[in-house]
Amino acid sequence: MRLRRLLVLDRNQNNSLIFSRTFYVSEALTAGSESYCTLPEDSKLISTFLEKYLPEADYTIKFKPTRDSCDRTDWAPVFSLLIEDKLIWPVVFITTSKYILIGVPLMSLALRGADYIAHPEIPAAIELLDTFANFLKTLSAELSTQQFEMDDVLNFVAPYGLLTCTSVANFKVAMSGALSLKASSTDYLQSTAKQAPVISISIKETVKGVIYNRKRNEDKFDFTGVVLLTSTLPVATDVSANLVTTLDITHVVPGDKMGKFNDTVAENRLQIFLTPGYDTTEVFKYCFEQVRPPISGTYRVMASKQGLDFTLDLRFFPEQKMTFDYIEVTMPFPNRGPITSHSYEPQSSSVHLNRKKEKLIWKYPKPPVTEKLSIHGSIVFDGSKCAPTGHPQLIDINAYADVKFKCSSATMSKMRLEQGSVTVFPTTKFKLNYTSESVGNILRIWNILGEVQEN
Repeated sequence: MRLRRLLVLDRNQNNSLIFSRTFYVSEALTAGSESYCTLPEDSKLISTFLEKYLPEADYTIKFKPTRDSCDRTDWAPVFSLLIEDKLIWPVVFITTSKYILIGVPLMSLALRGADYIAHPEIPAAIELLDTFANFLKTLSAELSTQQFEMDDVLNFVAPYGLLTCTSVANFKVAMSGALSLKASSTDYLQSTAKQAPVISISIKETVKGVIYNRKRNEDKFDFTGVVLLTSTLPVATDVSANLVTTLDITHVVPGDKMGKFNDTVAENRLQIFLTPGYDTTEVFKYCFEQVRPPISGTYRVMASKQGLDFTLDLRFFPEQKMTFDYIEVTMPFPNRGPITSHSYEPQSSSVHLNRKKEKLIWKYPKPPVTEKLSIHGSIVFDGSKCAPTGHPQLIDINAYADVKFKCSSATMSKMRLEQGSVTVFPTTKFKLNYTSESVGNILRIWNILGEVQEN
């Protein structure tokens, strides 16, 4: 069973709200169902609840159909609320001498009107509220001073809204464990950094593809991205942030701890909610379409008297405003025997052979800011030691070059973290670290003068 929201009201303070927790992971899971409707603000939910169902909320009206009619379909402790033409069902609650606890569970089925015992989520939610009410009775101080204890206990017994304790005995064990966890996590933070907690958000995008440079063969590219989050916040803290981009993002796949596409925000903006742990959290993965990667090129390989001559031209696109950390090009020449000698220009380039002497590797650790990089040279093989490999198509002048690259502080989709959009609950000061990068996994450029293999 998962909870979407938990509220606690103080009956001794005119039913005022003293604790509220929304589980955004559950909200993201609910958003995919047909019966989903956004939960209203706490104030609207509470006022509707008090007016409609709590007998002592209004003594001036002797008879209220929604409360007192024999035809009513809702009976305590399970109700429905109609707020701004949105039906919120089910809403469960229990009362004690001091508190009112209200919960909105996540339902696996949208059926309503049947025996609520048939829905296992409802009894589980009632049990959670009942055992949580017992916990409130054990608090020596006022609840308003126990906010972090409440969050820690909830994080332990219902992480991300998922109920893990099924009995009062287990709940009590979890409560003591939660308080111990809070103490240990506090010690951890104090011992590792006597500063504000740190939230690190990273956007990593990757492109792989094939460049044919032919009219009959269309170039193919696959653009993907992932958003990662790491924090040293207390374990019960919720984090939200906005990411914006100039391209259409498709195939958004939330991670285990939730990355949510929020349809209520502006176009080309992703709003994420999650409750991170201390490990790196994969918020979500995504795909996007782009006309071209930040690197393109032309590769020419021709036969010579002694072996092969090659020319590789790499082109960059200034409008993408990317600074490369490195570029690495691998030019394999199997099925021809080991390379006995090679020459190349310009001499400022860094080119070396692999151990098997069948590949030339051209590295540029810090490429200059330019629109083009070129290299050309010659290769001589020892044909007498030629041995077939697993690439039978790479014979004669049939060849390709594989390009890898990395760009820091830039993404190909222009996705970025919206400034000032990161918030946490419960509110606390934090330090934000934000990084982004684009990586070329493999861009394969085929020899424009030879034959190609369709991938």
